[in-house]
Amino acid sequence: MIKVYGELSQTPEQLKFPELSALSIALTPDAMEKFAAFVAHAASEMKRLGPDYDHVHFTDFCKGWDANCPDIQLTRIYDDASNK
Repeated sequence: MIKVYGELSQTPEQLKFPELSALSIALTPDAMEKFAAFVAHAASEMKRLGPDYDHVHFTDFCKGWDANCPDIQLTRIYDDASNK
């Protein structure tokens, strides 16, 4: 099980996803292991694809995962806010 909590930034930009000032992810030990594998997968994909890397979805990585859990996307950092 995963639950995600966040706080909006004090200076939110006009983005599809607002910048958060804090993020808390509550996980079970099993979910923590799956999430760690997902982060490692994302890093590997980012290195492999270079500037062509955009994002990966946790729900795509963990097929059959609990549909009630939130999807977590790991994206690259964009230099220009208009590219988001």
